[in-house]
Amino acid sequence: MVALPIGSEGVDAPVVERRSEQVSSPSGNELSVRSEPVQTLYGYYLKDRFRVNRRYQRKLVWSVEEKQRLIDSILKGMPIPLFLVAEIGSPPDAPYELIDGLQRLNAIFSFLENEYAVGGNYFDLDSLADTKYLKDKNLLVQKTPVLERVDSIRIANYAIALSVFRSLDSASVEDVFRRINSGGRRLSRQELRQAGTISKLADLVRVISSRIRTDTSPGDVVPLKRMPLLSITNRELAYGVASDDIFWVKQGILRREDVRESLDEQAVLDLLLDCLLDPMANSGTRHRDAYYNFSDLQVDDTPSKESISIDALIGAYGQEKLERDFLRVYDELRAVLETQDLRFSALINAGSGGRSQRYFHVVYMAFYELMFRARMQVKNRAEVAGKLKNIGQGVLNVPAGGGDWNRETKRRSIDAVKGVLISCFEQAAEVEDFSQFSWASELETLLGNAVIEQQMFDCKQGFLVLNQGRNFDERSFEKICKTLVAMANRGPGAVGHIVVGITDNENDAARVAQLDGISAVEYRGFGIVGIDREAVVEQKSLNDYFAWLIQRIRSAVRLDESVSQQVASDARIVGYHNRGVLVLRVSGRSEPTFFDGALYERSGSETREVPQAEYMRIFSRFAGGGS
Repeated sequence: MVALPIGSEGVDAPVVERRSEQVSSPSGNELSVRSEPVQTLYGYYLKDRFRVNRRYQRKLVWSVEEKQRLIDSILKGMPIPLFLVAEIGSPPDAPYELIDGLQRLNAIFSFLENEYAVGGNYFDLDSLADTKYLKDKNLLVQKTPVLERVDSIRIANYAIALSVFRSLDSASVEDVFRRINSGGRRLSRQELRQAGTISKLADLVRVISSRIRTDTSPGDVVPLKRMPLLSITNRELAYGVASDDIFWVKQGILRREDVRESLDEQAVLDLLLDCLLDPMANSGTRHRDAYYNFSDLQVDDTPSKESISIDALIGAYGQEKLERDFLRVYDELRAVLETQDLRFSALINAGSGGRSQRYFHVVYMAFYELMFRARMQVKNRAEVAGKLKNIGQGVLNVPAGGGDWNRETKRRSIDAVKGVLISCFEQAAEVEDFSQFSWASELETLLGNAVIEQQMFDCKQGFLVLNQGRNFDERSFEKICKTLVAMANRGPGAVGHIVVGITDNENDAARVAQLDGISAVEYRGFGIVGIDREAVVEQKSLNDYFAWLIQRIRSAVRLDESVSQQVASDARIVGYHNRGVLVLRVSGRSEPTFFDGALYERSGSETREVPQAEYMRIFSRFAGGGS
C-alpha cells in the first residue's frame, strides 16, 4: 500500500495508508478511499460536482507561491495530502462537499486553466481533452511559454487519493471539518469558532460579515469554480473581491491580513454582543468563546449558559430584524463617511498603534443606540462627519493594547461619543423619506449574488424610454411583470429580485449620462444610475414617483393579483451614492402563477414562455416533484 499524508492543506499532516475498501463506523458514517487522476477530478469540477459549504469553509487564501509549490510537488512525483469530501446524494453523479482540500484543488484546477505559471511555464491546454475543448471554444486562452507536453500530461495523469465520507447528517460533516482543522495554526480562532457552529449567533456573524465584505452568495453551498468570485484578491491572484475595496481595509479599521484571518467576523461578533447585551459584557477571547459555546477541548456539546442566553436574546429581537438593524447602522455610517474624503482612521485621528477597530466599535455603538434605542435619525450627515473629525484625540479615549476590553471603559467611551453627536440627530420620522434612505449593503448583496447566480435576478435601467420623448416604456414594464411571474414559478419558497435603476451595458449608461446628466456608479460590472432622475423628468419627488410606480404594479390587470400585491407591498427604494434604486422582490407561492393566461419560467438570465406540453414540469415543482 502507498502511504499518503492527510491533513488540512498539507501542513504537518499525520500519515495514513490509502485503502480501497469501504469502512463503516458505529455511528452509521461510511468512509471509502480511492485513487483518481487529476483529469478525472477536473471533469467533476467542470460539472460542478465539487461544492463548498460556506457555513464552515473559509475563503481561497493560498498565495501564488503556495500554489506553485504544490504543482512542483506533483511534477516531481511527490505525494500530496489526501482530499476529503462528503458525498451528498446518491452515486454515480452525486456532488462532493469539500471538507479538506479546498485550497489544493483550486491550486490544481487554476493551474490547468493557465491562471498562473510554475517555473515560468503555463500548462499545455492541448494536453488534456477538457482544457483543449475549452480552448477551442475560446473559453480558455493558452499563455506562453508553454510547459513541455510530457510534463503537462504527467500532471493530468497524476493520481490523487480521494477520501469519500458518507454521513447521515450535515452536523457530522461540520464536526469532521472542525476536528481536522483544530490542530496547529491552520485556522484563526474566529474561523474555528465559526466552523461547524450551529447557532443563531454564528449565522448572524457569517451573513453580516459576508455582506460587509461583499462576498455574498445566494445560498450556503456554491460550486468550487465559483469560489474565486467570493474570495479576496491576493498578490498575482485576481479574485472577485478586491481587498483594498473592503470596507474594513478601505477605512483603515483592519489590515488586509486581518480580514484574511477573519478578524472582521470577530469585530462583527463583538458589535452584535454589545447590541444585544444590557449591560454589555467585556470584549475578549474567553467571552467570545463562551457565547459561541466553543473551547479548545470540545469534550462535550453541553451548551454554555452564555450561548443559551444569547440565542434567546436573538430570538426575542428577531434574527432578520437584528440583521436589518445592524446593517442599517452600517449603511448610515458609510453614508456619513462618504460626505468627506478622509477614511475613518484618518477622520477620527486615532493615532498610531492599530487601534482603529476599537474606535470604530465605539462610534458604531453610539450610532446604534441613538438610532434604535433613542429612535433618532441623522439630520445632516456632513455635520456628523465634522463632529467625528479628530474625536480620537478628544473625548474618545480608547485604551491601547490587547487583552479584554472592560465593559465600564466601553460604556464611558460610547456615552461620550453620543454626547458629541446627539445634536446632529433628531427624532425619527414616522413616514420614511426615501430621498434620505440608505441601504447600500442590500444593493451590493443583490448585485454580488447576481454575479454568482443570475436566474433569480434581473435589472433594468428605468421605466422611461431612453429617447427625447422619455415616455413610460410599456413593453419594458410588461417584461418586468413576466419576469416576476417566471421567478415566482421557481417554486414555493423561491425569492427573486428585479432592480430598476441599474444598467448592465455601456450603451445604456452613456445614454443615461447624455439624457439625464447622471454618471453611472460602477459596482461588480453593473452601472448604478437610479430612478430619481426619472422622478425629475416626471416633475415628481422620489416619494411621489415611487408611490405612482407601486400603483402601476398593483393595477397591472394581466399580472396575477397575489403577485402584484405582494411585490407592491415589499418594494423599496435603496439609496446608493445619492442614487435611488427601486428593488422589487417576488416570492414563490403554493401554486404556479400565470401572466395573461401563459406560464413563464427563468432559463439562466432569460425569461421564456413555457409550452403547454411542459406545464406538468412546472406544476411538479409545487407538488414536491423535480425541477
